[in-house]
Amino acid sequence: MTTTTAATRSSQTPAGAFAHVLDAVVGNAATAAERKIGDWTDKLNGIAESGGAKQAAGAAGISAELRGKNPAWAAIKGAWRGGSPAVRAAIVTAIVAMVPLFLISPVLLLVYLLSWLVIAAVMRVQSSRKKED
Repeated sequence: MTTTTAATRSSQTPAGAFAHVLDAVVGNAATAAERKIGDWTDKLNGIAESGGAKQAAGAAGISAELRGKNPAWAAIKGAWRGGSPAVRAAIVTAIVAMVPLFLISPVLLLVYLLSWLVIAAVMRVQSSRKKED
């Protein structure tokens, strides 16, 4: 028996037919998902280009996550591209401040990074209070 004959007989079985249908369904679903992710990435790129530093950072991070890349680094690059000179100066200052802290003491670096989390939390609470008023 040749392989062609064996392949023909196996596709005529219910299991072979089911495998054929399953392959087609999975292939179509993968193609549809790939198209949808491409559409989302295009929309996010449009938001990143039209918005400010926050929108650019968020859109770049989400877009990188959809493509399987590092979202943190993409968010930093998005904030840099969408930011004003003041935002760029703040990014440079934060990075420059982290280097000596890391070299001097990892504990000080941890305190520094935690302070940024506290600042972000306070800013979020203040912005939510302003929206309520």
